[in-house]
Amino acid sequence: MALSVDKWVGFGSAMAGFGLLWSRMPEHVHDEARHIISSLVPILMSYFNPYEQISISEYGEDRFRRNKMFDAVSTYLRSTCLDVASKLKAEVGNKSNDDPLISLDEDQEVLNNFNGARVWWRLCPKSTKNRAVTVITVPVGDSSEQPRCYKLAFHQRHRKLVLDSYLPGVVRLWRELTAKNRQRQLFTNHSRDGKSHYWINVPYNPPAAFDMLAMEHSKKVEIMEDLAAFREAKEYHSKVGKAWKRGYLLHGPPGTDKSTMIGAMANFLGYDVYDLDLTSIKDNAELRKLFLDTTDKSIIVIEDIDAIEVELTTKRKGKEAAQENSDKRTVVEVRDKTNDNGKVTLSGLLSFVDGLWSACGSERIFVFTTNHLDRLDPALIRWGRMDRHIEMSYCRFEAFKMLAKSYLGITEHSLFGEIGQLLDEIDTTPADVADNLMLRARGKRGGEINRLLDEMNGAPADHMLRVKRRREANACLAGLVETLKKAKMKSATPPLDSME
Repeated sequence: MALSVDKWVGFGSAMAGFGLLWSRMPEHVHDEARHIISSLVPILMSYFNPYEQISISEYGEDRFRRNKMFDAVSTYLRSTCLDVASKLKAEVGNKSNDDPLISLDEDQEVLNNFNGARVWWRLCPKSTKNRAVTVITVPVGDSSEQPRCYKLAFHQRHRKLVLDSYLPGVVRLWRELTAKNRQRQLFTNHSRDGKSHYWINVPYNPPAAFDMLAMEHSKKVEIMEDLAAFREAKEYHSKVGKAWKRGYLLHGPPGTDKSTMIGAMANFLGYDVYDLDLTSIKDNAELRKLFLDTTDKSIIVIEDIDAIEVELTTKRKGKEAAQENSDKRTVVEVRDKTNDNGKVTLSGLLSFVDGLWSACGSERIFVFTTNHLDRLDPALIRWGRMDRHIEMSYCRFEAFKMLAKSYLGITEHSLFGEIGQLLDEIDTTPADVADNLMLRARGKRGGEINRLLDEMNGAPADHMLRVKRRREANACLAGLVETLKKAKMKSATPPLDSME
């Protein structure tokens, strides 16, 4: 007993001595000691803690692309774990008739059971950290750029089950639900605070279809067959060692349905559409990030590429300029004429169309549109980059008949001959013709039809409807003839400058 007391007395004396020594040490030593202790405690706790953790960030490193695993977990938790969560978040989509989208709120933890293993999920903001676990990264992005991430905790004895079975099952369910509920999206690039670019999207349901296009029937069939062949050509592209992609150049004057053609292509293939604004991209690195963040089965569009100011400059240095084999550096400045802050190189743009980066993705279609084919650099539109050049021309008689069938529901009329002759004599766009064929149920035409219907009280409803449609078609076609005659007279009148 006395020995035990002596031990405690000795221990107390040692502690008193240490306390005295500690009090005499400089303050910076105290701070360093506290820092070491605070760093060792989480490590020790992690060593003795039997639970492990996987972090799944919303974005990958350097925001090159969105982490699809994050989307997979979000979809999985919405379909399996909402019933056991007490904190939920509700959002409404872009459509007014969309049902609310329910998902986990931040810092909400839910329990999920899988083959006897219990796992816990939590959606954490950037500031949420947990040091008392072993962390496995799958993959973690830069926390300074993207705050959100999912954390999955489980007992270490279930590690193999989680990695080999549970997480692959999450991905499989995500793919099944995505394929079942897939909705086409329209993406456009957006700059946050004038710095890095990323894609924003809205649901995309274009009403356009190939049978509505004001174009020769044989030409439409040819384009649809080409698209269908591309969709089924995965093995062929692999066999010949080419990236599974195709380029289309749509050229013609404004109002010739180039944008409508893109919508028809998206409807025919069921692809998403990425509308790329080159003028707002500052350099090749930003362009590379955007392309890498696009998905397969998509149409990447650069509209009105002729309206972008492109300057080619060749630079040489010193005496190398006089040498026959001196290197040339060609730079393309792509910018809006009112904004001089966008620069990409020509090689940077073309490398994604058919160069090195074109293999990063598959089943993609590139579409360039232009109002002036002669203004484009041949390097942009040569075969292999733009595989098909599709002319969207002025409205002729066969295209007019397609519009008349779509807008008025008629295939023949006494005015068709006169309209066909006028369309052969002047250049007018399908948009101008369609504007004259739009039914006006109000105003002067509506008053005429209402007076006619008042005179036909007691007539069968289907007969009244046929009469109404015929009168509307007569008024629209007569208006079109008048518009075309005015355009013909205007084109035949010489300008004042030439008369002087």
